[in-house]
Amino acid sequence: MFRFQLTTTLCYGPDSLSALSDLDGRRVLIITDSFMATTPLMGQVRNALSAATVEVFDQVIPNPDITAVAAGLRAFLAFGPEAMVALGGGSPIDTAKAVRKLALEQGHRTDAGFYVIPTTSGTGSEVTSFSVVTDPHSHVKLPLFSDDMLPDVAILDPEAVATAPPRLVADSGMDAVSHAIEAYVALGHNDFSDALAEKALRIADTYLVRSFRSNTDLKAREHQHTGATMAGIAFQNAGLGIVHSLSHSIGGSFKVAHGRLNGILLPHVIEYNAGVLGVRPSYVSDVGRRYVSLAKAIGLTASSDRNVVFGLVGWLERLRRELEMPGSITEAGIDANEFRAAIPTLAATARKDFCTSGNPVPATEGDLAGILHAIV
Repeated sequence: MFRFQLTTTLCYGPDSLSALSDLDGRRVLIITDSFMATTPLMGQVRNALSAATVEVFDQVIPNPDITAVAAGLRAFLAFGPEAMVALGGGSPIDTAKAVRKLALEQGHRTDAGFYVIPTTSGTGSEVTSFSVVTDPHSHVKLPLFSDDMLPDVAILDPEAVATAPPRLVADSGMDAVSHAIEAYVALGHNDFSDALAEKALRIADTYLVRSFRSNTDLKAREHQHTGATMAGIAFQNAGLGIVHSLSHSIGGSFKVAHGRLNGILLPHVIEYNAGVLGVRPSYVSDVGRRYVSLAKAIGLTASSDRNVVFGLVGWLERLRRELEMPGSITEAGIDANEFRAAIPTLAATARKDFCTSGNPVPATEGDLAGILHAIV
């Protein structure tokens, strides 16, 4: 028997913030960062919570580490909230998830609910039981997993992403694309996750570049926002693969945005998983045929399955160029010699990453190192 969970209630479309009125009369802790705490969106959230008692923890940092989570836990214990609201991108949401889990382990529940308001369209964190926290000493990104970290309510209000700058739209959008593609071929894929992954990728094909080019195209931003959540539900139930394990490894040592790294890695991982490198010209593996099915879902065709796989790679590379994203580590601003020297350590770290276990093709440290050399 398999399970497909739809645990988080989704409130989406205009005026979704009104869902916060369910917290009237409650003690509510908002977890966010110092920038988001000063935005008009925070004002809207406060207005929606005007009948609640509100405390704000705004010390979230990018790529939150254990120290930052501990600070959030202290704020939680000092205030004693009945509900939590995470406001922001992946970092505030991941911090809030970890805080909630640690508080629960100490016997402190948030029975009035855990609400998440994502301000980026990509992480999928609003519907997943994953959180990524960085070890400040080793700089390794630690993927955490627990059903206790699943949000109760995700509010997908288009107003929350209306002012996102183009670079953030690109990085988060490529993250959503990588979630859809990896979920589609991951070992845990199923009919339900396939449907959501296909739809998420079709939405990205139609709306991601439009979202990047204009912050007044609210239709594009709204659809991309819901599509990213679909991709999140897909990978929550199907798993991920070595795009993410390699990205976690690199991101722990080099300052490159997660979605940007995924965009660099994706074409190389697809070719590795599909078995189209260094083999007879007509060969495509069973995993490769999964990529073919996904490519056809966004209208890609070619004279052979092998060429459809390369067509999907080409589609990714065109998307990356239209989003003005780098195609290699050096284009992302990392010194090539420094990166090459780190490859053995990066490959070893990625091999141990939780996401590697979901990859459809087994990958040794040597295989992972080969992909890392290819992206320099």
